[in-house]
Amino acid sequence: MLAEIKLNYGFLYAQHLELELFNSHLTAFEFTILQETYGKFKWERTYAYPLIGMTFFYSGLGKSTYLGDAYALFPFIDFPFYRHKNFMFNFRFGLGIGYITKKFDRLSNYKDLAIGSHFNAAVSLMLEARYRLSSRIMLSGGFNFQHFSNGTLKEPNYGLNLVLVNLGVAYRLVRENQFIGDRFIPPTEPFSAIVHRYMEFNIGFAVGYKNMQEIYGENFWVYHLYENTFFQVSRKSKVGFGLDLSYDNSHIKILETHGIEVNNKLQILRPGINGAYELLLSKLGFIINLGYYLGGKEKSNGPLYEKFSFQYNVSKWFFVNVMLKVHFGRADYIGWGVGYHFFQHYGKKTIK
Repeated sequence: MLAEIKLNYGFLYAQHLELELFNSHLTAFEFTILQETYGKFKWERTYAYPLIGMTFFYSGLGKSTYLGDAYALFPFIDFPFYRHKNFMFNFRFGLGIGYITKKFDRLSNYKDLAIGSHFNAAVSLMLEARYRLSSRIMLSGGFNFQHFSNGTLKEPNYGLNLVLVNLGVAYRLVRENQFIGDRFIPPTEPFSAIVHRYMEFNIGFAVGYKNMQEIYGENFWVYHLYENTFFQVSRKSKVGFGLDLSYDNSHIKILETHGIEVNNKLQILRPGINGAYELLLSKLGFIINLGYYLGGKEKSNGPLYEKFSFQYNVSKWFFVNVMLKVHFGRADYIGWGVGYHFFQHYGKKTIK
């Protein structure tokens, strides 16, 4: 186990014109607890023995009088891309909870269109290099993209995007066990030499909530029905396609504000078709859908959409998931759901 301190320096990226007010350079600090993996679980071997840990993040956000300070606490996985002797090149993905000390208020802080709530999701994407200087000390440096957003649980919600470079130093708290330095892949599991070809069908339903009290004076529910069809292409990945059907009550209010009358609520139904990819991590899957709307009267966000989902298989047949719906980087809503999946085999072959 290692303890690490990182110093970050960068800027706040204004992805919308309304956020140009917050353009500034800033510093950020991280304190991290790291744990190396040695193949105790199968997914650790599949991903070349990643680092796992927990990070506490702080930034003054350029001393902005409208944004205040940012705090975050998130677990992460550091996936190795390349490893040679004492050098590692990794990709870190972290997801947790963030707290912004100042939020939008129509009277006292009406210029802060970035964040509508104190508590937000905190996402960290980092490319980093690590070098083991000694048995106790490890140096690191990299590029970090830090994001804060509440997924439109409460508007306004343009979100905060921090682009950062960093340097860090880690200290090993406990002496390394020299007897497990040589990692290895264990013998083939029973029947794993037989490769079964199959299609996986995931059928799910999610419910989202949009707090638009500050804009329209009321809140709205979103209902989302979807199906994903996957083909497994490796131990890590599945690819396929999907179908979506969503019903968003806020679209009626949006259309009315633009002078468009809604005669039938079925007019706001939004069918869509998408390409799908799933990254596997034991019982947990990270799913990306890139889609195109086939209908729906509300078109202010354009015809394209993206979905980012975490799906956890609670059994062979059932799963739970959390989904973020996005339009070109702007969060639409967060959905929480359940689903059922089944498999259809279509052939097999034996590896000789």
